[in-house]
Formats: sequence, C-alpha cells, structure tokens
Amino acid sequence: QPVVTITRYFDLFINVTLGIALVFELPVLIFFLTLIRLVSPRFLLKHTRYAVLAITIVAAVVTPTPDFFNMMLFAVPMTVLYFVGVFAGYIVVLKREGKSMPWKIISLIILGVLAVIGGVIYLMMAKYGYHFVQHWPFFVSPLK
Repeated sequence: QPVVTITRYFDLFINVTLGIALVFELPVLIFFLTLIRLVSPRFLLKHTRYAVLAITIVAAVVTPTPDFFNMMLFAVPMTVLYFVGVFAGYIVVLKREGKSMPWKIISLIILGVLAVIGGVIYLMMAKYGYHFVQHWPFFVSPLK
C-alpha cells in the first residue's frame, strides 16, 4: 500500500514538473516560429482567443486537482508567457524590418499600469484598512 501511494505521488510530481517545464518553453517556441516566419505577432494577436482556449485546456490537463483555483494558477502564467512570446516576436519583426522599438510609448504604458496598480493598493490600504502580512494571502482585510 505505501509503495503504491509513493509511486502515485511521484507520477503526479513528474507530470506537473514536465507540464510546467513545457509551458515555460512557450515564449521560445513563439520566438522561433516568428523567426522562421511561420507566424507573425499580428496573427498571434488576432487568434488570441484560440490560444487562451488551448492554454486553459493544457492547464486543466496539467493541474493535479480538478478545482478552478489550481487550474488558474497554471493558466494565468501560461497566458502571460504567451504574450511575452508575442512581444518577443514583435521585436524580431521590428529588427527584420529595420525599425526601432518605440520605447517611449511602451515605458509610458508600463508606467501608467504601475500607477494604476499603486493607486489601487493605496486606496485599499488608506480607505479600507487592508494591510500586508508575512504569510499567505499577504494582503488581508482588517479584522472587525
């Protein structure tokens, strides 16, 4: 009985580890597909809904438990990695066409997003009394 349990957990560990390892290769795969001109960033952005569907299916298969929260723990980083790959492909296309990266626009967008996130955190702390703690969930509401 204990050998079967250990083997089952080991198989689960291997499946999850291999799934995560393959997922982190997604930006590299998109980069090389763009490099050899099989896909373009425009094509990838146009078909984002299908990519998110495929990512959700892969996350459901790789996730060790059937609950929604654990599936999202896999799906959200995979989606972010997909868009990192699209961005890398965009840089490849700009380099191929001899254009330069519009860093001023990109830095303003990133700065705006960070300002909004900082404003939301400040509002939650100042108005609603949320605070940081040393353990999960790191940002909790006040006890009443």
